Amino acid sequence: MNFSLESKPLGTVDRYVIHADDCELEILAGWGAGLNAWRVPVGKKNLDLLYGYRDAETFRKIQADTNAGVCLSPWPGRTANAKWSWKGKDYKLVNNVSWAPHALHGFLHVLPWRLVSFSSNEKEAVLTLSRDFYGDANAYPFTYKVTNVYTFNGNSFTVKSVVRNTYHETLPYAQGFHPYFMLGKKVDCLTLQMPESHKALLDSADIPTGELEAETRFTGNTLIGDTFINDYFAFDAKSSDRASVILRDPETGNQIDVWQKTGENLWRGIQIYTPPDRESIALEPMSSAPDVLNHHRELIEIAPNSSIELLWGADFTQKG
Repeated sequence: MNFSLESKPLGTVDRYVIHADDCELEILAGWGAGLNAWRVPVGKKNLDLLYGYRDAETFRKIQADTNAGVCLSPWPGRTANAKWSWKGKDYKLVNNVSWAPHALHGFLHVLPWRLVSFSSNEKEAVLTLSRDFYGDANAYPFTYKVTNVYTFNGNSFTVKSVVRNTYHETLPYAQGFHPYFMLGKKVDCLTLQMPESHKALLDSADIPTGELEAETRFTGNTLIGDTFINDYFAFDAKSSDRASVILRDPETGNQIDVWQKTGENLWRGIQIYTPPDRESIALEPMSSAPDVLNHHRELIEIAPNSSIELLWGADFTQKG
C-alpha cells in the first residue's frame, strides 16, 4: 500500500490525515488527539465509519456537546459534583457541562497534542502524538505524559496509549476514548454484539451506585432498533484478553469490530451511547466506570517514573 500524511487544519485546529491508498484516517491533533474521520471505499463510494467535524463552523458549534473521538484523561465520563478526594485531600474540579453539576472527561480532551513522528512501511502507517499535563494544585496536582500511537492500514486502526507518571508520588489515573462509529445508515437498522457484561446502575444524577446487573441483550446479533443506550458495561477483567463489540449492517454484511485489550490496569469496559439523531453510536473504551476518582474501583495507580500501556482498535470488514 501507499501511505502518506497530510496536514489539513480544521480552521485553527491542527488536523492530520493518514492516507492508505484510497482509505483515510483523520486525527485532530489540535483538539484532544481525536479520531475525526475514517473513510474506506465501498463499491463506487467512500463509506465514512466515524462521526466527526467536517468543517470549522460545525466544530465550534457542537464539539462541547459531542466530544467526538477525543482521548479522555485522567478520567473518563462524569466526576460527581466536580469534586473528589485522594489520600485524605480534597480537590475541586471545574463543572464543564451545562446539564449537571459534574466534571466531564478530564483535561486532555480539549488540549492540543504534539506531533512526535510519522512513519510507514509496505503494510501500515504509524502516527505518534504526545501531551504533557503539568498539574493543577486545586484540581489535580499530578503530572504525567500520554503518548498515543495510531497505527493504520486502511481497513483497521489501533491506538496504543503509553501513560508515564512524571510526579514524585503515585498517580491516580483512568482513561477513555470517545469515538462515534457509523455504517452509512441509522443505527436502528444495525445490530450490536458484545461479550457478556455487567451494566453499571446509576442514581438520579447519572452517577454509578456501585451496583451491577447482568447485561445479556446484546450477546448475539441484536437489532438496536429504537433502543436508547447511555450506559457503562463492565467486562471480565480477571485476565488480559481481547473484548470485542461488533456493529453490523445485516443488509450488507459490513461490520466494525471495536476491540480492546482488557485486564487489571488495562481497559475494563465500554460506554455505549446512542445520540438523538441516531446516525452513529458511541462505542467508548474505558478503563473504569464513570466517577472513578470518587469510588476508586478500577482506578489505576501508577508509581513514580513508571508507565502503563493501553491498547484498543477497530477493524472494518466488507461482505465478500
